[in-house]
Amino acid sequence: MALSKFNIFIDNIIFNTLTGYAMELEPWEIEKLKGGEVPDHLKEVVEEGFSTTDDLESMLEPLLNKPVLEPTLLLTYNCNFNCTYCFQKGFRKDVTVTEEVMKGFINYVRKRERGRKVRVTFFGGEPLLELRKIEEISRSLSDLKYSFSVVTNGSLLTKSVTQRLISHGLSHVQITLDGPPEIHDKRRFYVDGRGSFNTIIQNLREVQDLVKVVLRINIDVNNLNEVDALLAKLVEEGITRVRLDPHFVHTNLFRNEWWENVIPKDLESDVLVKFWEKARGYGFEIPHDVFRLGICAAHMDEDIVVDPDGKIYPCWAFTGNPLYVKGRLTQEGEVELLNWSLSGRKSLIIHEKCKSCSYLPMCMGGCRFLSVLDGKGYHGLDCRKETYEKLLKLLNFLMR
Repeated sequence: MALSKFNIFIDNIIFNTLTGYAMELEPWEIEKLKGGEVPDHLKEVVEEGFSTTDDLESMLEPLLNKPVLEPTLLLTYNCNFNCTYCFQKGFRKDVTVTEEVMKGFINYVRKRERGRKVRVTFFGGEPLLELRKIEEISRSLSDLKYSFSVVTNGSLLTKSVTQRLISHGLSHVQITLDGPPEIHDKRRFYVDGRGSFNTIIQNLREVQDLVKVVLRINIDVNNLNEVDALLAKLVEEGITRVRLDPHFVHTNLFRNEWWENVIPKDLESDVLVKFWEKARGYGFEIPHDVFRLGICAAHMDEDIVVDPDGKIYPCWAFTGNPLYVKGRLTQEGEVELLNWSLSGRKSLIIHEKCKSCSYLPMCMGGCRFLSVLDGKGYHGLDCRKETYEKLLKLLNFLMR
């Protein structure tokens, strides 16, 4: 039995970056496997999770042919917040999704779902400013295997709003907190300057048991040392039934004034490891997919990202930028491709140096947006091998 090249050994753990299987073994078992020999009592589990094909096309096929359709609709570029690092500040405008685009989106889903599950993401701006349109679209798709999520700043996500949305298929929400009150309120505030921390905390307390909550924490040099205080505050407030999701604030394609606040790329993995070690200490779980980027919306032509004007982009991060308009959605639910170079298959380039890398299934050449920011262009290599090597130390926590 041939072992997969996507197997990685961390101390007494074997981990496969394609299947996500991890197994803790005795030292002598690890040594046998490292030498290419599979002990008889391990053959069944090794065959299932650690002897996967190394053929790239065979590897990509199941990843690209998903059993679920996951399109995204930006309902508005408008927002009731004025966050310091917002990547949409350069093009924010008081525009909301038109009836024509809504019809096109609904028609698109109906033409593409083919009996599969449908998971829509509503994005913005602040999507809850368009609550009734979420409900209208959801009613139109309710006869399908339909659910949706909302990426929101959390200020409008009251208990009553959450209950309304759950009745239409809401499965989870993403909300952002960037630190304890004195830090968060300097970064994420209303357009009139008022802080938002207390409102978000109140809403989190009331909805965390109603719907799955992903709590995003945007990290840069200004709040890096406040993560501990935020975690302690969450526990103090009883907000412990959420999934943490740390992200790094990056500069963007419209605004460069945030460069001096960005965590250097070579320090990102150290920051993430320390974050999760602290989070585990406060009782928060480390998600099992914490290591995985893999196939993303930029690689999936079916998982369209549509803005209020019907323009289609490779992913959320490019929305609003005229240089990265991939296509246009018609009212009939068809996609007019305007830039072939941004198509999913064209975006999924496996560079030569990646083909022999054990971490390939985790990153697929890295993030298209970060490659652009790094000056390598849309099709450049955004190598994150060093980051993943350090992150895999967290397997010891996950295996406990």
